[in-house]
Amino acid sequence: MVTAPSAARIRIRLPFAPTLPTLPAPTYKLDGRLAGLTVGLRHSRAWRSWLFIVDQWADRLRAGGARPELLEVGERVGDEGSSTRSGVEGWVASVDCAISGLGNCGSCTSWAVADAVAVERAGKPSVAAVTGEFEHHARVMSSFLGHGDLKLLVLPYPLEGLKEDQLSEVAEDYYPRFLAALGADCTSG
Repeated sequence: MVTAPSAARIRIRLPFAPTLPTLPAPTYKLDGRLAGLTVGLRHSRAWRSWLFIVDQWADRLRAGGARPELLEVGERVGDEGSSTRSGVEGWVASVDCAISGLGNCGSCTSWAVADAVAVERAGKPSVAAVTGEFEHHARVMSSFLGHGDLKLLVLPYPLEGLKEDQLSEVAEDYYPRFLAALGADCTSG
């Protein structure tokens, strides 16, 4: 014998907290001058292409009167993680502005964005450099960290397979965009 279903109510709870409105974190820009400033250039061993671009930009910064401060980051766990975190903290304290890259995979993008946010949290202008394939991930990550307005420099994808003459072209094309994102005078270096 089949009976009719009971009229009992079921209450379904959402498995997550309601989304709260977020206030954007402040972002910072330079006043146009670049000469005399220490400009941070963050890279890792992972991307030869980005290291090539960083080297070219460091030369241009020096020619414009700025002091490039390169930071090579490593792993984020264990002893190397402790060293990396300490290095990032010191680097953030020592620079006037920075670019953090390269976001060219999931974890690299997450850490490049996190390190750029660390610079912004210190009240200094920063930019996260990512390739086009990882722009969305960088925007999600920066929003998650409370810095949805973080400036991104979106480089071509794929970048890693390019030859040196092609990378030189990318470095040349994107250098003014990097300076503009920082709020620097594009004619200064």
